[in-house]
Amino acid sequence: MVILIMTWIAGVPAKTLAAHPISITRASVYLTRESADVRIEVFLEDLYLFHQLKPNREDFLDLSVIRQGIELHEQFLAQRFEITDVEGNRFSPQDVGVAAYELPAEGVPLSDLMGHQLVFELQYVFDQPPDLLTFTQMFTDEDAVLPSETKLEIKQQGAGAAIEHTLLPHAAYSIRINWDNPPLSPEASEEERQQWQDREKQALLGITNYSRVYSFLYIEDFEVRHEILVPYLSLDEDLLLARDDDPLLDLTEQDLARKQIEGYFASGNPLRIDGKPCKPIVQRCDFYGLDMTDFANASKRRVVPVSNARVALILTYRLDETPQSLELTWNRFNNSVWSVSAAVMGQGKPQRENLSRLGERNVLKWERPEDWRSPNPINSVTAIRQKSNSKWSPALLIAVGLIGAAITLIAFGMRRVQLATAAGLCTILAGSVWLLAGERMTTPDHLPVTDKDAVNVFDQLHDNVYAAFRRRTEDSIYDALATSVEGDLLRRIYLEIRQGLADEDNGNATARIETVQRLGVGRTDPVSKDVQWPDADLFGINCSWQVVGRVEHWGHVHTRDVVYQARFDVADIGESWKLVEMEAFTQASIETSTRLAQ
Repeated sequence: MVILIMTWIAGVPAKTLAAHPISITRASVYLTRESADVRIEVFLEDLYLFHQLKPNREDFLDLSVIRQGIELHEQFLAQRFEITDVEGNRFSPQDVGVAAYELPAEGVPLSDLMGHQLVFELQYVFDQPPDLLTFTQMFTDEDAVLPSETKLEIKQQGAGAAIEHTLLPHAAYSIRINWDNPPLSPEASEEERQQWQDREKQALLGITNYSRVYSFLYIEDFEVRHEILVPYLSLDEDLLLARDDDPLLDLTEQDLARKQIEGYFASGNPLRIDGKPCKPIVQRCDFYGLDMTDFANASKRRVVPVSNARVALILTYRLDETPQSLELTWNRFNNSVWSVSAAVMGQGKPQRENLSRLGERNVLKWERPEDWRSPNPINSVTAIRQKSNSKWSPALLIAVGLIGAAITLIAFGMRRVQLATAAGLCTILAGSVWLLAGERMTTPDHLPVTDKDAVNVFDQLHDNVYAAFRRRTEDSIYDALATSVEGDLLRRIYLEIRQGLADEDNGNATARIETVQRLGVGRTDPVSKDVQWPDADLFGINCSWQVVGRVEHWGHVHTRDVVYQARFDVADIGESWKLVEMEAFTQASIETSTRLAQ
Protein backbone atom coordinates (compact mmCIF):
# COMPACT_ATOMS: atom_id res chain seq x y z
CA MET A 1 0.00 0.00 0.00
CA VAL A 2 2.84 2.39 0.89
CA ILE A 3 4.48 1.74 -2.50
CA LEU A 4 1.24 2.51 -4.32
CA ILE A 5 0.83 5.77 -2.43
CA MET A 6 4.44 6.79 -3.05
CA THR A 7 4.24 5.92 -6.72
CA TRP A 8 1.13 8.03 -7.12
CA ILE A 9 2.64 10.97 -5.25
CA ALA A 10 5.74 10.93 -7.45
CA GLY A 11 3.76 12.59 -10.21
CA VAL A 12 2.10 15.19 -8.01
CA PRO A 13 3.21 18.85 -8.34
CA ALA A 14 5.31 20.28 -5.51
CA LYS A 15 2.57 22.73 -4.43
CA THR A 16 0.16 19.84 -3.80
CA LEU A 17 2.72 17.64 -2.16
CA ALA A 18 2.76 19.53 1.16
CA ALA A 19 -0.89 18.65 1.65
CA HIS A 20 0.01 14.96 2.08
CA PRO A 21 1.31 13.33 5.24
CA ILE A 22 4.89 12.41 5.89
CA SER A 23 6.24 10.00 8.48
CA ILE A 24 6.29 10.90 12.13
CA THR A 25 9.56 12.70 12.81
CA ARG A 26 11.47 13.11 16.03
CA ALA A 27 13.20 16.30 17.13
CA SER A 28 15.54 16.45 20.12
CA VAL A 29 16.52 19.87 21.44
CA TYR A 30 19.34 20.47 23.91
CA LEU A 31 19.17 23.93 25.46
CA THR A 32 22.06 25.85 26.98
CA ARG A 33 22.27 29.51 27.89
CA GLU A 34 24.12 30.11 24.61
CA SER A 35 22.40 27.86 22.07
CA ALA A 36 19.83 25.27 21.09
CA ASP A 37 21.21 22.17 19.40
CA VAL A 38 18.49 20.38 17.42
CA ARG A 39 18.63 16.85 15.98
CA ILE A 40 15.75 15.86 13.66
CA GLU A 41 15.37 12.22 12.63
CA VAL A 42 13.97 11.80 9.13
CA PHE A 43 13.12 8.65 7.15
CA LEU A 44 14.29 8.43 3.56
CA GLU A 45 10.65 8.16 2.61
CA ASP A 46 10.19 11.78 3.77
CA LEU A 47 12.85 13.02 1.38
CA TYR A 48 11.26 11.01 -1.43
CA LEU A 49 7.77 12.42 -0.78
CA PHE A 50 8.69 16.03 -0.22
CA HIS A 51 11.32 16.55 -2.87
CA GLN A 52 9.97 14.23 -5.60
CA LEU A 53 13.19 12.27 -5.84
CA LYS A 54 13.37 10.20 -9.03
CA PRO A 55 14.10 6.48 -8.71
CA ASN A 56 16.02 4.60 -11.38
CA ARG A 57 14.54 1.94 -13.60
CA GLU A 58 14.89 -0.67 -10.86
CA ASP A 59 12.89 1.54 -8.42
CA PHE A 60 16.04 2.35 -6.44
CA LEU A 61 17.10 5.76 -5.15
CA ASP A 62 20.71 6.23 -6.18
CA LEU A 63 23.14 7.71 -3.66
CA SER A 64 23.55 10.82 -5.83
CA VAL A 65 19.79 11.34 -5.78
CA ILE A 66 19.70 10.85 -2.00
CA ARG A 67 22.49 13.43 -1.53
CA GLN A 68 20.49 15.83 -3.65
CA GLY A 69 17.50 15.16 -1.40
CA ILE A 70 19.62 15.78 1.70
CA GLU A 71 20.64 19.22 0.43
CA LEU A 72 17.04 20.10 -0.33
CA HIS A 73 15.90 18.87 3.08
CA GLU A 74 18.53 20.92 4.90
CA GLN A 75 16.99 24.04 3.36
CA PHE A 76 13.50 22.67 4.03
CA LEU A 77 14.14 22.16 7.76
CA ALA A 78 15.85 25.53 8.14
CA GLN A 79 12.68 27.14 6.80
CA ARG A 80 9.99 24.84 8.21
CA PHE A 81 11.29 24.15 11.75
CA GLU A 82 10.99 27.41 13.63
CA ILE A 83 12.20 28.67 17.01
CA THR A 84 11.12 32.16 18.10
CA ASP A 85 11.72 34.30 21.17
CA VAL A 86 9.17 35.94 23.44
CA GLU A 87 8.70 38.83 21.00
CA GLY A 88 8.11 36.54 18.04
CA ASN A 89 11.56 37.12 16.56
CA ARG A 90 12.78 34.08 14.67
CA PHE A 91 16.18 32.51 15.31
CA SER A 92 17.98 31.48 12.14
CA PRO A 93 20.05 28.30 12.37
CA GLN A 94 23.76 29.01 12.22
CA ASP A 95 24.72 25.54 11.08
CA VAL A 96 22.60 22.99 9.23
CA GLY A 97 23.97 19.58 8.28
CA VAL A 98 23.44 15.86 8.48
CA ALA A 99 25.15 13.42 10.80
CA ALA A 100 27.29 10.65 9.34
CA TYR A 101 25.26 7.90 7.71
CA GLU A 102 25.79 4.62 5.92
CA LEU A 103 23.72 3.58 2.90
CA PRO A 104 24.17 0.75 0.40
CA ALA A 105 26.43 1.63 -2.54
CA GLU A 106 23.76 0.56 -5.00
CA GLY A 107 21.21 2.87 -3.40
CA VAL A 108 17.97 2.11 -1.53
CA PRO A 109 14.93 0.39 -3.07
CA LEU A 110 11.61 2.21 -2.69
CA SER A 111 10.26 -0.69 -0.69
CA ASP A 112 12.96 -0.16 1.95
CA LEU A 113 12.82 3.64 2.39
CA MET A 114 11.26 3.32 5.87
CA GLY A 115 14.19 1.16 6.91
CA HIS A 116 16.72 4.01 6.71
CA GLN A 117 16.96 7.20 8.74
CA LEU A 118 18.99 10.39 8.49
CA VAL A 119 19.72 12.72 11.40
CA PHE A 120 19.78 16.43 10.52
CA GLU A 121 21.53 18.79 12.91
CA LEU A 122 20.69 22.48 13.36
CA GLN A 123 22.22 24.94 15.81
CA TYR A 124 20.55 28.17 16.96
CA VAL A 125 22.70 30.71 18.82
CA PHE A 126 21.32 33.08 21.52
CA ASP A 127 22.65 36.54 22.31
CA GLN A 128 21.45 36.07 25.90
CA PRO A 129 19.85 33.19 27.83
CA PRO A 130 16.21 32.96 26.74
CA ASP A 131 13.37 32.90 29.25
CA LEU A 132 10.73 31.77 26.78
CA LEU A 133 10.96 29.86 23.49
CA THR A 134 8.28 28.86 21.00
CA PHE A 135 8.64 25.84 18.69
CA THR A 136 6.66 25.40 15.46
CA GLN A 137 6.91 22.85 12.65
CA MET A 138 5.37 23.53 9.24
CA PHE A 139 6.21 20.27 7.48
CA THR A 140 2.70 19.95 6.00
CA ASP A 141 -0.24 22.28 5.51
CA GLU A 142 -2.68 22.87 8.36
CA ASP A 143 -5.54 21.30 6.39
CA ALA A 144 -3.71 18.10 5.47
CA VAL A 145 -5.85 14.97 5.64
CA LEU A 146 -3.26 13.34 7.89
CA PRO A 147 -1.12 16.17 9.27
CA SER A 148 2.49 15.47 10.06
CA GLU A 149 3.53 14.97 13.65
CA THR A 150 6.83 15.74 15.31
CA LYS A 151 7.70 14.14 18.61
CA LEU A 152 9.53 16.99 20.33
CA GLU A 153 11.88 16.38 23.26
CA ILE A 154 13.50 19.36 24.98
CA LYS A 155 16.31 18.87 27.47
CA GLN A 156 17.61 21.86 29.41
CA GLN A 157 21.20 21.96 30.57
CA GLY A 158 21.30 21.17 34.27
CA ALA A 159 17.78 19.75 34.28
CA GLY A 160 17.05 16.22 35.37
CA ALA A 161 14.13 15.51 33.06
CA ALA A 162 13.23 16.33 29.48
CA ILE A 163 10.02 18.01 28.32
CA GLU A 164 8.05 16.06 25.72
CA HIS A 165 5.35 17.31 23.37
CA THR A 166 3.77 16.34 20.05
CA LEU A 167 4.02 19.19 17.56
CA LEU A 168 1.23 19.38 14.98
CA PRO A 169 1.79 21.51 11.88
CA HIS A 170 1.58 25.26 12.49
CA ALA A 171 0.56 24.70 16.14
CA ALA A 172 3.03 26.65 18.28
CA TYR A 173 4.32 25.17 21.51
CA SER A 174 5.91 27.53 24.05
CA ILE A 175 7.97 26.74 27.12
CA ARG A 176 9.31 28.84 29.95
CA ILE A 177 12.96 28.24 30.74
CA ASN A 178 13.84 28.76 34.37
CA TRP A 179 17.60 28.59 34.66
CA ASP A 180 17.43 28.88 38.45
CA ASN A 181 14.73 26.22 38.90
CA PRO A 182 15.23 23.62 36.12
CA PRO A 183 13.06 20.48 35.87
CA LEU A 184 13.95 17.76 38.34
CA SER A 185 15.30 14.31 37.59
CA PRO A 186 12.93 11.30 37.50
CA GLU A 187 14.50 10.14 40.75
CA ALA A 188 13.36 13.26 42.65
CA SER A 189 11.12 12.68 45.66
CA GLU A 190 7.46 13.59 45.71
CA GLU A 191 8.20 16.38 48.18
CA GLU A 192 10.88 17.83 45.88
CA ARG A 193 8.50 17.69 42.93
CA GLN A 194 5.79 19.47 44.89
CA GLN A 195 8.20 22.20 45.94
CA TRP A 196 9.33 22.62 42.32
CA GLN A 197 5.73 22.87 41.10
CA ASP A 198 4.89 25.40 43.82
CA ARG A 199 7.80 27.59 42.76
CA GLU A 200 6.72 27.40 39.12
CA LYS A 201 3.11 28.25 39.96
CA GLN A 202 4.15 31.24 42.02
CA ALA A 203 6.50 32.48 39.30
CA LEU A 204 3.75 32.21 36.67
CA LEU A 205 0.95 33.26 39.05
CA GLY A 206 -0.88 30.00 38.40
CA ILE A 207 -1.05 30.26 34.58
CA THR A 208 1.34 27.43 33.80
CA ASN A 209 0.08 26.28 30.38
CA TYR A 210 0.44 28.75 27.53
CA SER A 211 -1.92 26.90 25.19
CA ARG A 212 -4.72 26.25 27.69
CA VAL A 213 -8.00 28.15 28.13
CA TYR A 214 -8.60 29.46 31.66
CA SER A 215 -11.94 30.57 33.10
CA PHE A 216 -12.35 32.28 36.50
CA LEU A 217 -15.75 33.09 37.96
CA TYR A 218 -15.43 35.65 40.78
CA ILE A 219 -18.41 36.02 43.12
CA GLU A 220 -18.77 39.19 45.16
CA ASP A 221 -21.63 40.50 47.28
CA PHE A 222 -22.87 42.81 44.52
CA GLU A 223 -21.04 41.57 41.42
CA VAL A 224 -20.14 38.44 39.48
CA ARG A 225 -17.09 38.66 37.23
CA HIS A 226 -16.13 36.17 34.52
CA GLU A 227 -12.48 36.34 33.48
CA ILE A 228 -11.28 34.38 30.46
CA LEU A 229 -7.73 33.81 29.22
CA VAL A 230 -7.58 32.18 25.78
CA PRO A 231 -4.94 31.72 23.07
CA TYR A 232 -5.66 34.04 20.16
CA LEU A 233 -5.29 31.40 17.44
CA SER A 234 -7.81 29.08 19.13
CA LEU A 235 -10.53 31.62 18.25
CA ASP A 236 -9.64 31.82 14.57
CA GLU A 237 -11.75 28.81 13.59
CA ASP A 238 -15.01 30.36 14.79
CA LEU A 239 -14.34 34.06 14.20
CA LEU A 240 -12.16 34.07 11.05
CA LEU A 241 -10.09 36.87 12.53
CA ALA A 242 -8.83 39.27 9.88
CA ARG A 243 -5.06 39.71 9.68
CA ASP A 244 -2.25 39.74 7.16
CA ASP A 245 0.33 37.01 6.62
CA ASP A 246 3.13 38.43 8.77
CA PRO A 247 3.86 36.70 12.10
CA LEU A 248 2.97 39.74 14.25
CA LEU A 249 -0.43 40.94 15.42
CA ASP A 250 -0.36 44.73 15.04
CA LEU A 251 -2.58 47.23 16.86
CA THR A 252 -5.03 47.64 13.98
CA GLU A 253 -5.52 43.88 13.80
CA GLN A 254 -6.00 43.77 17.56
CA ASP A 255 -8.69 46.46 17.44
CA LEU A 256 -10.58 44.62 14.70
CA ALA A 257 -10.31 41.32 16.55
CA ARG A 258 -11.35 42.91 19.85
CA LYS A 259 -14.85 43.72 18.60
CA GLN A 260 -15.33 40.20 17.30
CA ILE A 261 -14.03 38.55 20.45
CA GLU A 262 -16.10 40.73 22.79
CA GLY A 263 -19.29 39.92 20.89
CA TYR A 264 -18.39 36.24 20.68
CA PHE A 265 -18.07 35.78 24.45
CA ALA A 266 -20.73 38.31 25.50
CA SER A 267 -23.32 36.33 23.52
CA GLY A 268 -21.99 32.88 24.52
CA ASN A 269 -21.26 30.93 27.69
CA PRO A 270 -24.65 31.81 29.24
CA LEU A 271 -24.70 32.55 32.97
CA ARG A 272 -27.77 32.18 35.16
CA ILE A 273 -27.75 33.95 38.53
CA ASP A 274 -30.40 32.78 40.99
CA GLY A 275 -32.06 30.98 38.11
CA LYS A 276 -32.31 34.06 35.86
CA PRO A 277 -30.28 34.54 32.63
CA CYS A 278 -28.01 37.58 32.84
CA LYS A 279 -26.23 39.65 30.22
CA PRO A 280 -22.68 40.84 30.90
CA ILE A 281 -20.87 44.11 30.46
CA VAL A 282 -17.52 43.75 28.68
CA GLN A 283 -15.04 45.44 31.01
CA ARG A 284 -11.75 44.58 29.31
CA CYS A 285 -10.37 42.78 26.28
CA ASP A 286 -6.57 42.97 25.97
CA PHE A 287 -3.87 41.18 24.01
CA TYR A 288 -0.68 39.84 25.59
CA GLY A 289 2.44 37.96 24.63
CA LEU A 290 4.12 35.16 26.54
CA ASP A 291 6.14 37.50 28.73
CA MET A 292 3.03 38.66 30.60
CA THR A 293 2.26 36.71 33.77
CA ASP A 294 0.18 39.26 35.69
CA PHE A 295 -2.93 39.99 33.64
CA ALA A 296 -4.32 42.25 36.36
CA ASN A 297 -2.03 44.96 34.99
CA ALA A 298 -3.34 46.61 31.84
CA SER A 299 -0.03 46.91 30.02
CA LYS A 300 0.78 49.36 27.26
CA ARG A 301 -0.67 48.40 23.89
CA ARG A 302 1.97 46.75 21.76
CA VAL A 303 2.48 44.39 18.87
CA VAL A 304 2.55 40.70 19.90
CA PRO A 305 3.40 37.49 18.00
CA VAL A 306 0.40 35.81 16.38
CA SER A 307 1.65 32.33 17.25
CA ASN A 308 1.50 32.82 21.00
CA ALA A 309 -0.75 35.85 21.55
CA ARG A 310 -3.27 35.49 24.37
CA VAL A 311 -6.54 37.33 24.92
CA ALA A 312 -7.54 38.43 28.43
CA LEU A 313 -11.25 39.19 28.71
CA ILE A 314 -13.35 40.40 31.67
CA LEU A 315 -17.16 40.21 31.70
CA THR A 316 -19.03 41.72 34.67
CA TYR A 317 -22.56 41.21 35.99
CA ARG A 318 -23.73 43.94 38.40
CA LEU A 319 -26.18 42.89 41.14
CA ASP A 320 -28.47 44.55 43.68
CA GLU A 321 -28.35 41.60 46.09
CA THR A 322 -25.87 38.92 47.07
CA PRO A 323 -26.21 35.95 44.66
CA GLN A 324 -27.47 32.66 46.05
CA SER A 325 -26.67 30.37 43.09
CA LEU A 326 -24.88 30.41 39.72
CA GLU A 327 -24.85 28.18 36.66
CA LEU A 328 -22.34 28.76 33.85
CA THR A 329 -22.68 26.75 30.64
CA TRP A 330 -19.51 26.85 28.54
CA ASN A 331 -20.51 26.52 24.88
CA ARG A 332 -17.54 28.19 23.19
CA PHE A 333 -15.73 24.98 22.26
CA ASN A 334 -14.22 24.24 18.85
CA ASN A 335 -11.61 21.95 17.34
CA SER A 336 -8.89 23.98 19.05
CA VAL A 337 -10.63 24.22 22.42
CA TRP A 338 -11.73 20.87 23.83
CA SER A 339 -11.42 21.66 27.51
CA VAL A 340 -11.30 24.62 29.86
CA SER A 341 -9.62 24.96 33.24
CA ALA A 342 -12.35 26.63 35.34
CA ALA A 343 -12.49 27.93 38.89
CA VAL A 344 -15.07 29.62 41.11
CA MET A 345 -13.49 32.26 43.35
CA GLY A 346 -15.63 33.37 46.28
CA GLN A 347 -15.27 33.34 50.02
CA GLY A 348 -13.12 30.43 51.13
CA LYS A 349 -11.21 27.90 49.05
CA PRO A 350 -11.56 28.10 45.24
CA GLN A 351 -13.75 25.50 43.54
CA ARG A 352 -11.79 24.12 40.57
CA GLU A 353 -13.19 22.03 37.72
CA ASN A 354 -12.23 20.96 34.21
CA LEU A 355 -14.98 21.73 31.68
CA SER A 356 -15.05 19.60 28.53
CA ARG A 357 -16.91 19.45 25.24
CA LEU A 358 -17.10 15.66 25.62
CA GLY A 359 -20.12 14.27 27.41
CA GLU A 360 -22.11 16.67 29.57
CA ARG A 361 -19.25 18.23 31.49
CA ASN A 362 -19.57 21.80 30.28
CA VAL A 363 -21.69 23.18 33.15
CA LEU A 364 -20.24 24.85 36.25
CA LYS A 365 -22.59 25.23 39.25
CA TRP A 366 -22.25 27.10 42.54
CA GLU A 367 -24.46 27.39 45.61
CA ARG A 368 -23.94 29.97 48.32
CA PRO A 369 -22.49 28.19 51.38
CA GLU A 370 -24.10 28.60 54.77
CA ASP A 371 -21.03 30.31 56.25
CA TRP A 372 -20.96 33.04 53.56
CA ARG A 373 -20.43 36.39 55.30
CA SER A 374 -23.18 38.84 54.40
CA PRO A 375 -22.35 42.52 53.83
CA ASN A 376 -22.73 44.87 56.77
CA PRO A 377 -25.99 46.86 56.76
CA ILE A 378 -25.78 50.62 56.24
CA ASN A 379 -28.03 52.49 58.70
CA SER A 380 -28.19 56.17 59.49
CA VAL A 381 -26.84 57.19 62.90
CA THR A 382 -29.77 58.75 64.75
CA ALA A 383 -29.03 61.88 66.75
CA ILE A 384 -30.20 60.99 70.28
CA ARG A 385 -30.65 64.22 72.19
CA GLN A 386 -29.92 64.49 75.91
CA LYS A 387 -32.85 66.22 77.67
CA SER A 388 -32.41 68.77 80.42
CA ASN A 389 -33.24 67.55 83.97
CA SER A 390 -35.24 70.70 84.72
CA LYS A 391 -38.98 70.64 83.99
CA TRP A 392 -39.12 74.43 84.09
CA SER A 393 -38.56 76.34 80.90
CA PRO A 394 -36.77 79.75 81.01
CA ALA A 395 -39.88 81.50 79.66
CA LEU A 396 -42.01 80.14 82.50
CA LEU A 397 -39.48 81.15 85.15
CA ILE A 398 -39.21 84.66 83.70
CA ALA A 399 -42.98 84.99 83.66
CA VAL A 400 -43.24 83.87 87.29
CA GLY A 401 -40.53 86.32 88.30
CA LEU A 402 -42.15 89.29 86.51
CA ILE A 403 -45.60 88.55 87.92
CA GLY A 404 -44.13 88.20 91.39
CA ALA A 405 -42.32 91.53 91.10
CA ALA A 406 -45.49 93.31 89.88
CA ILE A 407 -47.62 91.93 92.69
CA THR A 408 -44.97 92.93 95.20
CA LEU A 409 -45.00 96.57 94.01
CA ILE A 410 -48.81 96.73 93.99
CA ALA A 411 -49.02 95.13 97.43
CA PHE A 412 -46.60 97.63 98.92
CA GLY A 413 -48.57 100.45 97.36
CA MET A 414 -51.75 99.15 98.99
CA ARG A 415 -49.89 98.64 102.31
CA ARG A 416 -50.74 94.93 102.26
CA VAL A 417 -47.60 93.53 103.84
CA GLN A 418 -48.51 89.82 103.76
CA LEU A 419 -49.32 89.84 100.02
CA ALA A 420 -46.14 91.76 99.21
CA THR A 421 -44.08 89.31 101.21
CA ALA A 422 -45.57 86.29 99.36
CA ALA A 423 -45.04 87.87 95.93
CA GLY A 424 -41.47 88.76 96.79
CA LEU A 425 -40.74 85.20 97.83
CA CYS A 426 -42.06 83.96 94.46
CA THR A 427 -39.78 86.38 92.63
CA ILE A 428 -36.75 85.30 94.68
CA LEU A 429 -37.61 81.61 94.09
CA ALA A 430 -37.83 82.08 90.29
CA GLY A 431 -34.49 83.84 90.25
CA SER A 432 -32.87 81.09 92.33
CA VAL A 433 -34.10 78.38 89.96
CA TRP A 434 -32.72 80.42 87.03
CA LEU A 435 -29.29 80.66 88.64
CA LEU A 436 -29.18 76.99 89.65
CA ALA A 437 -30.19 75.79 86.18
CA GLY A 438 -27.41 77.92 84.70
CA GLU A 439 -26.32 77.22 81.14
CA ARG A 440 -28.56 74.20 80.82
CA MET A 441 -31.55 76.44 80.71
CA THR A 442 -30.25 78.15 77.55
CA THR A 443 -30.33 74.79 75.59
CA PRO A 444 -33.49 73.10 76.72
CA ASP A 445 -33.64 70.60 73.76
CA HIS A 446 -30.35 68.73 74.28
CA LEU A 447 -26.88 68.83 75.70
CA PRO A 448 -23.48 68.55 73.92
CA VAL A 449 -22.40 64.91 73.27
CA THR A 450 -19.68 63.47 75.44
CA ASP A 451 -16.28 62.52 74.01
CA LYS A 452 -17.21 58.84 74.28
CA ASP A 453 -20.47 59.36 72.40
CA ALA A 454 -18.69 61.44 69.73
CA VAL A 455 -16.21 58.63 69.02
CA ASN A 456 -19.02 56.07 68.92
CA VAL A 457 -20.99 58.18 66.41
CA PHE A 458 -17.93 58.63 64.19
CA ASP A 459 -17.09 54.90 64.26
CA GLN A 460 -20.53 54.06 62.90
CA LEU A 461 -20.30 56.71 60.17
CA HIS A 462 -16.80 55.60 59.19
CA ASP A 463 -17.92 51.96 58.91
CA ASN A 464 -20.82 53.06 56.73
CA VAL A 465 -18.51 54.91 54.35
CA TYR A 466 -16.42 51.84 53.57
CA ALA A 467 -19.45 49.55 53.51
CA ALA A 468 -20.82 51.79 50.74
CA PHE A 469 -17.75 51.07 48.61
CA ARG A 470 -18.56 47.37 48.63
CA ARG A 471 -21.30 48.26 46.16
CA ARG A 472 -20.36 48.14 42.50
CA THR A 473 -22.28 50.91 40.72
CA GLU A 474 -21.88 54.66 41.12
CA ASP A 475 -25.55 55.18 41.99
CA SER A 476 -25.60 52.48 44.66
CA ILE A 477 -22.37 53.80 46.21
CA TYR A 478 -23.73 57.36 46.23
CA ASP A 479 -27.02 56.29 47.79
CA ALA A 480 -25.22 54.32 50.50
CA LEU A 481 -22.81 57.19 51.21
CA ALA A 482 -25.68 59.68 51.50
CA THR A 483 -26.82 58.02 54.74
CA SER A 484 -23.61 59.14 56.44
CA VAL A 485 -22.14 62.05 54.43
CA GLU A 486 -23.69 65.45 53.76
CA GLY A 487 -23.27 68.20 51.16
CA ASP A 488 -20.20 68.75 49.01
CA LEU A 489 -18.23 66.27 51.10
CA LEU A 490 -20.25 63.42 49.57
CA ARG A 491 -18.68 63.82 46.13
CA ARG A 492 -15.25 64.56 47.58
CA ILE A 493 -15.18 61.38 49.69
CA TYR A 494 -16.48 59.36 46.75
CA LEU A 495 -13.68 60.59 44.48
CA GLU A 496 -10.83 60.42 46.98
CA ILE A 497 -11.58 56.98 48.40
CA ARG A 498 -12.46 55.51 45.01
CA GLN A 499 -9.23 56.85 43.56
CA GLY A 500 -7.31 55.38 46.48
CA LEU A 501 -8.86 52.00 45.76
CA ALA A 502 -8.33 52.33 42.02
CA ASP A 503 -4.61 52.79 42.59
CA GLU A 504 -4.46 49.19 43.78
CA ASP A 505 -3.29 48.16 40.31
CA ASN A 506 -1.95 49.81 37.20
CA GLY A 507 -5.04 49.00 35.22
CA ASN A 508 -7.19 51.22 37.46
CA ALA A 509 -9.36 48.30 38.51
CA THR A 510 -11.24 49.07 41.71
CA ALA A 511 -9.93 47.12 44.67
CA ARG A 512 -12.24 45.24 46.99
CA ILE A 513 -12.01 46.22 50.64
CA GLU A 514 -10.73 43.40 52.80
CA THR A 515 -10.56 45.05 56.24
CA VAL A 516 -10.77 48.53 57.78
CA GLN A 517 -9.19 49.08 61.18
CA ARG A 518 -9.14 52.37 63.04
CA LEU A 519 -5.77 52.88 64.69
CA GLY A 520 -6.59 56.02 66.64
CA VAL A 521 -9.74 58.12 67.09
CA GLY A 522 -10.04 61.23 69.25
CA ARG A 523 -12.30 64.22 69.58
CA THR A 524 -10.91 67.58 68.51
CA ASP A 525 -12.03 71.07 67.55
CA PRO A 526 -14.20 71.27 64.43
CA VAL A 527 -12.49 71.96 61.12
CA SER A 528 -15.32 74.13 59.76
CA LYS A 529 -14.99 77.90 60.23
CA ASP A 530 -18.50 78.61 59.00
CA VAL A 531 -20.74 78.01 62.01
CA GLN A 532 -23.89 76.42 60.64
CA TRP A 533 -24.74 74.43 63.73
CA PRO A 534 -24.83 75.21 67.46
CA ASP A 535 -21.91 73.89 69.46
CA ALA A 536 -24.04 71.04 70.72
CA ASP A 537 -24.68 69.89 67.14
CA LEU A 538 -21.07 69.84 65.83
CA PHE A 539 -17.83 68.19 66.89
CA GLY A 540 -14.48 67.32 65.32
CA ILE A 541 -12.70 63.97 65.09
CA ASN A 542 -9.04 63.20 64.38
CA CYS A 543 -8.64 59.67 62.99
CA SER A 544 -5.96 57.38 61.56
CA TRP A 545 -6.96 54.06 60.06
CA GLN A 546 -5.64 51.12 58.07
CA VAL A 547 -7.28 49.74 54.92
CA VAL A 548 -6.35 46.38 53.41
CA GLY A 549 -7.61 46.23 49.82
CA ARG A 550 -7.33 43.40 47.31
CA VAL A 551 -7.43 43.06 43.55
CA GLU A 552 -8.12 39.51 42.34
CA HIS A 553 -7.62 38.49 38.72
CA TRP A 554 -7.02 35.17 36.99
CA GLY A 555 -6.44 33.15 40.14
CA HIS A 556 -4.05 35.41 42.04
CA VAL A 557 -4.44 38.17 44.59
CA HIS A 558 -2.79 41.57 44.93
CA THR A 559 -3.12 43.10 48.40
CA ARG A 560 -2.28 46.65 49.41
CA ASP A 561 -2.04 47.80 53.01
CA VAL A 562 -2.46 51.58 53.40
CA VAL A 563 -2.61 53.80 56.50
CA TYR A 564 -4.63 57.04 56.19
CA GLN A 565 -5.05 60.07 58.43
CA ALA A 566 -7.65 62.86 58.36
CA ARG A 567 -9.75 65.24 60.46
CA PHE A 568 -13.53 65.23 60.19
CA ASP A 569 -16.46 67.35 61.30
CA VAL A 570 -19.60 65.52 62.41
CA ALA A 571 -22.88 67.42 62.59
CA ASP A 572 -26.45 66.76 63.70
CA ILE A 573 -28.39 67.72 60.57
CA GLY A 574 -31.79 67.30 62.16
CA GLU A 575 -32.56 63.60 62.30
CA SER A 576 -29.15 61.96 62.14
CA TRP A 577 -25.43 62.55 62.48
CA LYS A 578 -23.39 62.92 59.28
CA LEU A 579 -19.87 63.74 58.17
CA VAL A 580 -19.88 67.32 56.88
CA GLU A 581 -16.19 68.23 56.49
CA MET A 582 -12.83 66.49 55.97
CA GLU A 583 -9.31 67.88 56.12
CA ALA A 584 -5.81 66.49 55.42
CA PHE A 585 -6.75 63.16 53.82
CA THR A 586 -3.26 61.61 53.50
CA GLN A 587 -1.56 58.24 53.04
CA ALA A 588 0.98 57.48 55.73
CA SER A 589 2.42 54.14 54.58
CA ILE A 590 1.97 51.48 51.89
CA GLU A 591 2.76 47.75 51.75
CA THR A 592 1.97 45.50 48.77
CA SER A 593 2.10 41.76 48.12
CA THR A 594 1.03 39.21 45.48
CA ARG A 595 -0.01 35.61 46.11
CA LEU A 596 -1.91 32.77 44.51
CA ALA A 597 -5.50 32.23 45.62
CA GLN A 598 -5.55 29.24 47.97
